[in-house]
Amino acid sequence: MSHLAIAAASLAAICWSGAASADDTAQAAKEGEASITVTATRAPLEIEDAPATVTVIDAEAIADGLVTDIRDLVRFEPGVTVRRAPARFGAALGTTGRAGNEDFNIRGIGGNRVLIQVDGIRAPQGFSFGAQDVGRGNAADVSLIKSVEILRGPASAFYGSDGLAGAISFTTSDPDDLIQPGENYGGLARAQYSSADDEFAETIAIAGAAGNFSAMLAYSRRDFSELDNTGSIDAEGPTRTTPNPQDGESNAFLGKLVWNNGNHRVRLTGEYLEREVFSDILSGRGPVFLFGPTPSWIVDSLTATDTTERTRASADWTWQADTEGDGLIDYAHVAAYYQDGNDTQFADEDRSPTGARPRPDRERLNTFDNRVYGAAADFRSSFNTGSIQHTLTFGGDVSWTKQEGLRDGVEPPFGETFPARAFPVTDFTLGGFFVGDAIEVGDGTFTLYPALRFDFYDLNPTDDPLLPTFTATGQDGSRLSPKVGAVLKLGGEVRIFGNYAQGFRAPTPTQVNNFFENLAFGYTSAPNPDLAPETSESFELGIRYASDDITLTLTGFVADYDNFISQEVISGTGTPADPSVFQFINLDSVTVNGIEAKASYQADNGFRARFAMALADGDVISPGSADASLSTIDPLNAVLGIGYRDPGDRFGAEFITTYNAQKPASETVGVCNTSDCFRPDEFFIFDATAFVRVAQQLTLRAGIFNIADKKYSYWSDVRGLAATSTITGAFTQPGRNASVSLSFQF
Repeated sequence: MSHLAIAAASLAAICWSGAASADDTAQAAKEGEASITVTATRAPLEIEDAPATVTVIDAEAIADGLVTDIRDLVRFEPGVTVRRAPARFGAALGTTGRAGNEDFNIRGIGGNRVLIQVDGIRAPQGFSFGAQDVGRGNAADVSLIKSVEILRGPASAFYGSDGLAGAISFTTSDPDDLIQPGENYGGLARAQYSSADDEFAETIAIAGAAGNFSAMLAYSRRDFSELDNTGSIDAEGPTRTTPNPQDGESNAFLGKLVWNNGNHRVRLTGEYLEREVFSDILSGRGPVFLFGPTPSWIVDSLTATDTTERTRASADWTWQADTEGDGLIDYAHVAAYYQDGNDTQFADEDRSPTGARPRPDRERLNTFDNRVYGAAADFRSSFNTGSIQHTLTFGGDVSWTKQEGLRDGVEPPFGETFPARAFPVTDFTLGGFFVGDAIEVGDGTFTLYPALRFDFYDLNPTDDPLLPTFTATGQDGSRLSPKVGAVLKLGGEVRIFGNYAQGFRAPTPTQVNNFFENLAFGYTSAPNPDLAPETSESFELGIRYASDDITLTLTGFVADYDNFISQEVISGTGTPADPSVFQFINLDSVTVNGIEAKASYQADNGFRARFAMALADGDVISPGSADASLSTIDPLNAVLGIGYRDPGDRFGAEFITTYNAQKPASETVGVCNTSDCFRPDEFFIFDATAFVRVAQQLTLRAGIFNIADKKYSYWSDVRGLAATSTITGAFTQPGRNASVSLSFQF
């Protein structure tokens, strides 16, 4: 890793980055600026001038890539992954694959440590306890998304908690995205099929305008089965490596009403997403051995139904000055919203006894709900101090969340009763105020981006009747998160950029007041009212070349994460008289460093090429223990694409090669306890996509993925799996598969 040490040692500069206003994203898209980011500076800015590493994926790229979910979304984005393990969970024990597309991982850090927002509104948190595992992969339906921005590095200077490692910003479509200039109505209809999970998707959106008003309605429907793999053992029981059967469906609705009057705009938005997946866990059937060689019981059937719902209503007002700098304020945006997220996981297990002792069937019903009200405001002002130009941004946001979870079912374990909770119903407040500046010197030759945010949080648990023996403790705190960055332009086409940023994540209600006990089996979970927030500190240095047809970027970074929250056994021997005590504590510090490279070429004649590569390393430092490798770091991966797009946009195609290295054994130390880890072999896979405009308003797209029918697995899916495992085939990706879509725009 000497090359990473050299890259880390060279990081001397500093950066400012922020998360985007959804309104700015909309404005940038209307202007047709495909290379515009608002996540980097909270104001529209061309990517080549950004003081941070940002990726923008627009609606056209989503459609051309035949994207069906967030995993497809980052398919060709090195350094950003989405974990998805096969569905091999149990009713009461084991959660492998239950979260589906779990979450985004940016530079080796994921989960609730990455901010996910839709139109500037936080997606609900993920949660895992016992047999329940709630992911965050269904924050938005990609068919209703206009653009996605991916910010690498801490985003807390503008959005506070959750932006510890980065930010994912989704922006949904507006009516004027569907209505051509000079027209009064417009719309889009699309049908798509993907053989990887036998998915059929249909989307329709209609928009109209009259006077100062415009409106749109959009609906997306998906029907799908289990994700295919290249496993070969098609048997019932734990030896099975072919996928367990699944049957899923989702419905997504989006509605907007917009009033425009001169410089003012008022927008009302309603959104509803619902997803249901039925699973038949054939790998969970058969005898269960708890004590010795004799089966304790037989599992005759194990099925599950998991449902996710998210409802959102929001209102926002935007004012934009005719000319920047003419008045005190150039831009104002104020928003208020309500969001309700509900996750329900139900499992039904039919059992037969192997002896005289009865083994009744059991059911498990676990829920996790987040209801939130919030408001946000941000403003921009431009002015000069002598020859120096300033673009000042300032604002704040606050949200009030009621978070609760329920554990229920039939036949609870000995020593437990249903219904129960793993934490009390909690009112959770998050808020903060920020200010930032873009200071341009020498007509933009050098720009400095300082920013500072003050955050506060408050956890206020209720006296929960389902936890009669537990007295919960509240917690509150505050944090200052600074960021500063710089961009130096050399000769008009070369830019040197750097950034320094701090991140912050408040403890969650599920961590501060986690409580559960089964003394008969010798274990308990204790709360920790003294749990400290997680923090991060990141340095990044890069050089970027941007001309009319070529862009090149090389970036090095190092990040330190402190007070990592981890659930550990802090005392006890695991007996009824001396139970093991589990508790969330600030145990680990993590260091991540790496290098990233991106390049693209687009000729006037339509020829194009792109390349991207990411390599990182990370260590976990725990007091009293030897350093261990950070298991969530992905091995070296790279993407090369070569294609052609007709200058008239009548047809185009791209051939893409993806490479993933094998995870080095030295970087898995301590990951799989006492055994060696299963490390998938390195692999190349080849994909091809194409489109043709059949008619002026009709476009046909198609793609073939894993053309060589390669058998391969991602480290992100298998991490923690022992090298001696006999079911590694269950963690493989689909073999050769295809996707096709037909879009009609009117």
